[in-house]
Amino acid sequence: MDIVGSVKRLAITISLLVALAAGTLVAYDLFIKTSINLPDFAHNLIRITIIAGFWLAILFIITRSKQTIAKHLGDQPATIIQFLMGSISLLIMTFAILRVLDVSPDTLLTSAGIASITIGLIMSTFVGGILSSVFVFASHRYRVGDNVVVNNVPGQIVELSAMVTRVRTDVGIVAIPNSAIASGMVLVTRMHAHETASLSRLPYIQGDRVVTTYMQGEGAVTEITPIHTKIVLDSGKELTFLNSSVLAGSVAIAKIAQTPNLQTPNLHKETALNRP
Repeated sequence: MDIVGSVKRLAITISLLVALAAGTLVAYDLFIKTSINLPDFAHNLIRITIIAGFWLAILFIITRSKQTIAKHLGDQPATIIQFLMGSISLLIMTFAILRVLDVSPDTLLTSAGIASITIGLIMSTFVGGILSSVFVFASHRYRVGDNVVVNNVPGQIVELSAMVTRVRTDVGIVAIPNSAIASGMVLVTRMHAHETASLSRLPYIQGDRVVTTYMQGEGAVTEITPIHTKIVLDSGKELTFLNSSVLAGSVAIAKIAQTPNLQTPNLHKETALNRP
């Protein structure tokens, strides 16, 4: 509810500033322009200064609101929201300045259409990446430091940007385009703390001697992660099993325990029989 209220207050503030800017321009044309004798270019310069001043005020408010939005949504979504709102305010300011310069509405619409097509062709990839980032941040809610699984490869998120998500894995840092995550081409699953609790249910720990029904071999556990277990057999072969398969019983892995010495009672028995 706090984030909804913050966005609502921000929208109301911007709307009031836009209305105040329009009122200031009307008041200037009605009361000030007629009382002073200035060339037309000077009057247009004053109008443009008024518009630019209010736009800078709106931009300042948008920048200040980023901290509030970041507390609820994170730094990256707040940056994207700030970029979108700043772009919209810049577009409105540009149209207002062109209107002051007596550019006709038909020319504005035609110019806007041509500019939109040109910018769309040039920046389609960039804009698509931004929109994909918005979808990823809103639906997945990743954070830097989260343990994740990228297409069955475990790793940790080290950076979230407007275009890519970087994950540190055993083989290095992987840069994943947010568009690939949004489209489902790359699956990134965040691991919660309770998911690592399954390690305590495994019948072995790292370093234990175990026997597995797969290949009927004995060996030692060399590595245990929240995803898999690695076993090096006495033959030198290395086996990797999913922990879920072990817990489900699809693969049987048993710890080899040392058996007690059963010959000690026999020695006492022989000693007793040899007594005179």
